[in-house]
Amino acid sequence: MAKVLVSNNSELLRHFTAPPFLRLGIEVYVGKDPEEVRALFHREEPAIVVLDADAAGFDGARAIKAKSPTTRVILIAGKRLSGDQMRDVAASGCDELLIAPMTADELHDVISIQLGETRPGAEAFKITITLAGKPVDATVSNLSVDGVRIVVTEPVAEGQAIEVTVAPEGEPPVAIAGTAVWAQPRDGKTVVGIAFEKLDPRAHAILAKLTQWQVVKDGERTRVVLRGDFTEATRFDELLPAMVGRVVFDTAQVTYMNSLGVRAWCEFLRHARIQGYEFHACSVPFILQASMVRDVLGRGTVTSFFAPFHCIGCDHQEERLLQSAAILASNLEPPIFKCPSCGGALEFDDLPERYFAFLEDDAD
Repeated sequence: MAKVLVSNNSELLRHFTAPPFLRLGIEVYVGKDPEEVRALFHREEPAIVVLDADAAGFDGARAIKAKSPTTRVILIAGKRLSGDQMRDVAASGCDELLIAPMTADELHDVISIQLGETRPGAEAFKITITLAGKPVDATVSNLSVDGVRIVVTEPVAEGQAIEVTVAPEGEPPVAIAGTAVWAQPRDGKTVVGIAFEKLDPRAHAILAKLTQWQVVKDGERTRVVLRGDFTEATRFDELLPAMVGRVVFDTAQVTYMNSLGVRAWCEFLRHARIQGYEFHACSVPFILQASMVRDVLGRGTVTSFFAPFHCIGCDHQEERLLQSAAILASNLEPPIFKCPSCGGALEFDDLPERYFAFLEDDAD
């Protein structure tokens, strides 16, 4: 059970009692003041420390990182941040910055990422390919409700029957009958396009969940996890009946959006009869489109999003989850983090005025 040390902040403590945190199975320790935080840190050696920046948080983060560089430190600030304060964030060595008030989802995402846990809706799945009744090693890509692309070492003929078994994490596997509609030898292997035959309802539901979207009723709101590519082949009509009440769109797994996919998505938002909605944990491709085409967000707002970061010293690259409120509080100045590979500066790897363009209306 991972240990998490938290400053005595009523909002933070309330969030840590929310269902998503209960599923993480963490053990929370609370320090009522900076002195008790230091004492608990030395005694319990927590994996994560969440500090109130207004209560000597910058100094506390710096001391914790100096003592234990592998401990993850999250700073919580509650006001607008000047350029000097953003530089204090970098100097403190903290791993994440959040602005209060925040939602439990925003805090949960940061905690789960820092613990290396899977975010809700990002569960893994396994695919097995069977040729002539025999399982074979295969590289799988472009999985959809219509078919899949594979690369195998065995020869495959067009029209050959192929079975695809999909096993989502925590669920029974489902076997799907398919046919090779094209097969191309390449470098001693065979690249095969498989079309699925008529899917039964369970197989269709599982493939849609893994490749398109997953709809989860979460209390008084509906959470929609979107996945894969938005292209000319993407249709959102089947989502419309679920668009009632308050909706949260999680787009962390949206990997690509072309112009026709953007148009289909914008049309969907215009026709969806949603009471209110927001976007959560937006992927880089989604944000790039939202910054160019305002209708990608419709009437919604972005609460958090991924952004590219790069260390010039060692060429380390990664995407960091940022909170919109933190970027707005710093007047669109991105934070600088400590590189996890070399300890150098991990800096934002894009033009702020371009990447953060989707926030301009909120910044006014």
